[in-house]
Amino acid sequence: MTVSMDASSKDPEESLGITDAETGSIKKDDEMVSNETDDDDHSKKSSVPSPPESSPPSLKRIFQMAGPELFMLVVAIFLMIASEVTNLVLPLIVANAYDVLVDEALNSVERMTEINRFMGVALAIYAAGLVGGYLRAAILGVIGERMVARLRYKLFGSILKQEIAFFDEHKSGELVSRLGSDTTLLQQVISMSIPEALVGVIKTVVSIGLMFWISPKLAGVSIGSVFLIFIVAAPLGQLLGKFSKAYQDVLGEAQTYSTEAFGSMRTVQSFAAENKELNRFGKRIGDPDACPWWWPKQETSTYRAGFFKALTTASFFVTIFGVGFGSLYICLWYGFYLVNEMEMTLGDLTAFQSYIFTIGFGLGAAASHIAKIFEGIGASGRVFYLLDRVPLIPEPVKDIDAPPPIEPEHIQGEIELRNVVFSYPSRPEVKVLDDFSLKIASNTTTALVGHSGSGKSTVVALLQRFYDVSSGGIFLDGNNITDVDLQWLRRHIGYVQQEPQLFGMSIRENLLYGVDWEVSQDELEKACRDANAHDFIISWPEGYETLVGERGVKLSGGQKQRICIARALLTNCRILLLDEATSALDSESEHLVQEAINKAIVGRTVVIVAHRLSTIQRADQIVVMSNHKIVDVGTHEQLLNGCSKYQDLIKRQSMFVQDVSQLDHSVKAH
Repeated sequence: MTVSMDASSKDPEESLGITDAETGSIKKDDEMVSNETDDDDHSKKSSVPSPPESSPPSLKRIFQMAGPELFMLVVAIFLMIASEVTNLVLPLIVANAYDVLVDEALNSVERMTEINRFMGVALAIYAAGLVGGYLRAAILGVIGERMVARLRYKLFGSILKQEIAFFDEHKSGELVSRLGSDTTLLQQVISMSIPEALVGVIKTVVSIGLMFWISPKLAGVSIGSVFLIFIVAAPLGQLLGKFSKAYQDVLGEAQTYSTEAFGSMRTVQSFAAENKELNRFGKRIGDPDACPWWWPKQETSTYRAGFFKALTTASFFVTIFGVGFGSLYICLWYGFYLVNEMEMTLGDLTAFQSYIFTIGFGLGAAASHIAKIFEGIGASGRVFYLLDRVPLIPEPVKDIDAPPPIEPEHIQGEIELRNVVFSYPSRPEVKVLDDFSLKIASNTTTALVGHSGSGKSTVVALLQRFYDVSSGGIFLDGNNITDVDLQWLRRHIGYVQQEPQLFGMSIRENLLYGVDWEVSQDELEKACRDANAHDFIISWPEGYETLVGERGVKLSGGQKQRICIARALLTNCRILLLDEATSALDSESEHLVQEAINKAIVGRTVVIVAHRLSTIQRADQIVVMSNHKIVDVGTHEQLLNGCSKYQDLIKRQSMFVQDVSQLDHSVKAH
């Protein structure tokens, strides 16, 4: 259950212990503009970005994905083979018609009678082939859509189950590429490439058999070229698969950049950074105008990867068609000789020529689809990695006799952190919390204060078990949270962060996002009144059915925050975590949101990460943090009298508030 607060209007020095890092910084070169605060940067940055992992590519597993449709797949392939093999009879029928046409022993009437009989049979076979072709195309199309829908559903579900550290290491654009482009490739392998390649090979084999039946001599000359094609094409096919995988990897990176840019257009345009984003995207796409057309300069770009993929593809097809059609002309030459020697008829040569064309096009189609199969196999490793990956949170069950996760019937909300040591997986060498111990009584409010990077937001993340501690433990009502069912834990925790997270749905749908039970209109409106949101919601013509746009773009920051608070109230959470809940607001919005928070904290265990004095001074206990440890704990009055670091934080805010007051007075005077 997550409720978010906006950072769009954050004042640079309006907080306790504020640093430049907390106001957001413009990252250079390949990094986006960031508004991350506190120690969240530790989870987002890694000294060396990790490349996407992959499982071993497997054609067998690709087939297994189509398991529920396997019977219909076999039926479709049978129809393909039957229709194509039946069509191979047509050249023999037409050959007989040719021979009748040149048979001088028959008169014109007899010749046309025979020709009409042969062509009538040919038309019937052709019509049957059309019906079979339609059925096979329709069945394969439906099979492909069913398979890819099931695969994308499973893949999306597997990604959603991963721990937060996984998303710290994997860019969203790469995951979107796996979910879109790579699954489409696997769909094509099953519904098109494998059946078409198989039919192409079968047509070639049957055609070769018919060629030997017509003329063993001429067939013997032709067959050598077929083996030559496979000998040359096999290594090229493997090389094509390699370049296709490289192309998909770089394309995934490019999609990541475009996704980030499109999702942050207000930030991009506010800093006039359109050209910077274009250049960043261009580095991954490549600039063909900046290098000779015969050699791409950029080492890692879709243009370079696509360049070598295109050259390999061209070599692949030239080999297939070059050898295939070269053999055609040689065979025709020898065929004319055999006809001249009366060893075969003109009709036989015509049929033989048709089968040579069939072999040429069959092998060409097979080669094309085999190339697609190699490309799909290359993509399958990345998809299977995401499907197979077991999330580290909750920890995979290794002992079948281990007790199931705990789901307590009641929750008091008493929290204890015991000797917690923690480092983010992306930066294991940096300790964010070191021997951190803290008790939080039920139904009390605890505020965490300190300079940026001291570990405040990390504590909030650990309480939700976004990460597991390196050592020590976190306990809820005496139970280690690693023993508690993860979904149960998060259902009882409400999370209010700086940046509001709304979805491109209606206000009602956003409010009910964290609720899986029936909520009445009265309950919905009460939560919105408590969050000071009801009045502005009903002021719109569509009321609660108003669409908020992507990420709530149609709402102001304060409006989004109050909807998010109402969403938390509807979940009836027992523990409420507020991470910079009001620091990003103007005074009027802060007042409205603070009122909503004051109502929300009643009867709950609350942990507040804040800088503003107005937010923390009424807390039951204030925890002062520095250098990843607790410096002191006490009430506002106790810390003012006995904690120098807290006094310094208060003094810095007081000076800022005084400066602001003088500035306001000066503005009013003018």
